Amino acid sequence: MVTLHSALQHSGEPHVPAARGTAAGKICVVVAFAVFATGCTTTITYTPRVNKDAPQTLKYTNGVGVLSEKDETREVFAYPRFKAQQPTEPTFTIGYANNTAGAVDFSTDNVKAYFRGAPVQIYTYNERVAEIQSEKQAKQVALAILGGLAAGAAAYGASRQTYRSNYSGYVAGRRGVSSFAGSNTVRVYDPVSGILAGAAVGGATVLGIRQIEYNAQNQEQSANAILQLNTVEPLQMVTGDLILKNCCDPYPSPNDVIRLEVTASDKTSVFEFVRTPVRR
Repeated sequence: MVTLHSALQHSGEPHVPAARGTAAGKICVVVAFAVFATGCTTTITYTPRVNKDAPQTLKYTNGVGVLSEKDETREVFAYPRFKAQQPTEPTFTIGYANNTAGAVDFSTDNVKAYFRGAPVQIYTYNERVAEIQSEKQAKQVALAILGGLAAGAAAYGASRQTYRSNYSGYVAGRRGVSSFAGSNTVRVYDPVSGILAGAAVGGATVLGIRQIEYNAQNQEQSANAILQLNTVEPLQMVTGDLILKNCCDPYPSPNDVIRLEVTASDKTSVFEFVRTPVRR
């Protein structure tokens, strides 16, 4: 008498070299860490501080404080572009009204910025757009490389499936009952599955590259708000954004202050904003 037990098992694990499995694992760990790291963020608020040595006024609009200074030749004002901002590269809006009888040129060259008493660069429009384009290209190239590796790994794994058959049983003979067991392994190559899996990952990579392009276009649209060179005619006004370059560190200290010195119509106005962290 023979009793036989058999089970057919399919191993979903691709037969790939160990080195590739290790690299994939590292990528997953990095992605998981990045997702985890974004869970807790610190934003910054910039509170206007009136300069008591100048005829400044402070007025609030929807919770945003606007510092302004006005005389017979010009009016200048400044305020944080957003209520809460990221720790680095804060943005402020500057406005200038020409009350003189002649035209006046006004641009980022008319503004100096300081953080903790040290000078800080201010983005020009061209600098910001060039940086956006550079970052976009670097991200797209990196994604294309990673996407190509992932597509290759997916195609390899999907086209090479392993099936394992386990068997066991008992045999009754003249000398009693004896048992036996074993297994058979079959590896199947399916190129169509590999092509489909590789195409799926490749398609996702293309979508990712398009999303990076879309994000860069949005950033360039935002860059249009940066203060550029304007000839301000009498009784006319111009406004624009100032983005502080390579500023500031993500660890606010007590009494941190952003100082903006705006020179127009041969006069300089000083605007100060106190930096305060807001943890979420």
